[in-house]
Amino acid sequence: MFFFFHLFTGIVLGLLIGDLLHDRRWVIPLVIGAVLPDLIDKPIGYLIFADVFGNGRIFMHGLLVFCAFFIIGFIIWKRWVNPAMLAFALGILSHQVLDRMWEDPTTWYFPLLGPFRYSHGGDYAFVLLQSDFSVGSEWILAIAIVIAIIIYLASKRYGNIILRYRNIWMKLLETGAFVFCLLAGIAIGSGLSPVKGLLLSPFRFLNWTDPADCIIGGIVFALCAYVLWNLRSGLMKNEKILSVK
Repeated sequence: MFFFFHLFTGIVLGLLIGDLLHDRRWVIPLVIGAVLPDLIDKPIGYLIFADVFGNGRIFMHGLLVFCAFFIIGFIIWKRWVNPAMLAFALGILSHQVLDRMWEDPTTWYFPLLGPFRYSHGGDYAFVLLQSDFSVGSEWILAIAIVIAIIIYLASKRYGNIILRYRNIWMKLLETGAFVFCLLAGIAIGSGLSPVKGLLLSPFRFLNWTDPADCIIGGIVFALCAYVLWNLRSGLMKNEKILSVK
C-alpha cells in the first residue's frame, strides 16, 4: 500500500476506536503510527544506509518494534489512562498489515530469521518519491483527506453552520457510507473470487493487483463506511436532543 492509503487507514481506525471508547485522543497518535514506518525506514534504507540495506522496509516494519511500543503503551494506558503510545503501536501494526509483512518473514520476525533482505532499488530517490506519488488514486486520497481536515477544522469554529444544514450533512454522510460499503463489498468479493483477472481490474487504479490487497483494502472501506454512518447517527442524535428542547 502507498502513503496516503496508510494515512487514510490511520484516520479511519483512529476515529473508529476513538468513537467506540469515547476518547478522541486515539486519533492523532494512531495516524502518526500508520505513516511513520515509511517515513523512517525509507530514508534510512534507501538514502542514508542504501549500501547496507537497499530496502525501504526494515526496523519499523518488524513485529519487534510493534510489540515493544504495544507493551509500553498498554502499561501506560492501564496505569495512567493515556492511550497515545498504545494508539501509536496500533498505527504501526495497521501499516504492517497493509504492507502484508507476513510475506517477508525475514523482516517481520527480525532478528529471528537473520539480517534484513538486501534488495537493490537502483535510483533510490526515484524509489522513495516516485513510487508512492505516481499512482492516481494517491492524489485523490490526498485531496479527499485535505478536504476532510478543512471541514473538520471549520466545524470546530463554525459548528452552528453544520447544525443549520444538518439534513444536508446527514445525506452526504449516508451517501458516503453507502459508497464505501459498496466498494468494500466489491473489493472483498474481488479478492475472494476465483475469476481474478476479471474482478481485480476495477482496483488496478489503486494499484491493487493481488487478491490480498483487495480483501484488506475492502475491510478498510467497510470500517470507513461504519465511521461515516456513526457520524451521521451523531448528527441525528443532536437533532433529536434539540427537538426535545
